[in-house]
Amino acid sequence: MTEHNQTSYTLLQRACDLHDEEAWVEFSSHYLRFIYYILNHMGVSTADIEDVAQQILIMLTRDLGDYDRSKARFRTWLSAVIRNAALVYFRKKKSQLNRIRIFGEECKIESMARPSEIDQRIEAEWEEYVAELAMERVRGVFKGQAMSVFELGMEGHSAAAIAEKTGLSVSSVYTLRKRVKKRLYLEIRALVAELEPPE
Repeated sequence: MTEHNQTSYTLLQRACDLHDEEAWVEFSSHYLRFIYYILNHMGVSTADIEDVAQQILIMLTRDLGDYDRSKARFRTWLSAVIRNAALVYFRKKKSQLNRIRIFGEECKIESMARPSEIDQRIEAEWEEYVAELAMERVRGVFKGQAMSVFELGMEGHSAAAIAEKTGLSVSSVYTLRKRVKKRLYLEIRALVAELEPPE
């Protein structure tokens, strides 16, 4: 996992340099999928979601250098940028006035100390997003029955039921589940190091 060891803060510093195209591409690849994910959950229409996401990337290009990690975690700051871009979008859509009331115009970057409902939702989605990315990495590492055993366990099947279904011994089921779980934990830690600057 040596390629994943660079901390996100280093990447953020590099991404602030408009001449470092490679850093910006890497930064975008990490965060664009999450931006789409949150906009979709906030109700931005499929027809408009790409335009809003691109506006957010433009805002990040402009404002990334102003991010101060002593004031907020990066994902909190990013969430505020996404939320504010979505509010601008809903303001432009006259038929979406109810959504503006739901998310509240009081939600400004300065008020990050008081998480709103959407901030809490974004926080939960972030954790799920990181877990999904980690699972993708784990699936690239484990072949054969290891992932099947782990996923059956995640679905609530007992070790005995998994053993019967796969033809493995119960002890083998426990061993495989433990190996995959440990790797998943390590991948989540690596992703947190990549995507969240240290406080």
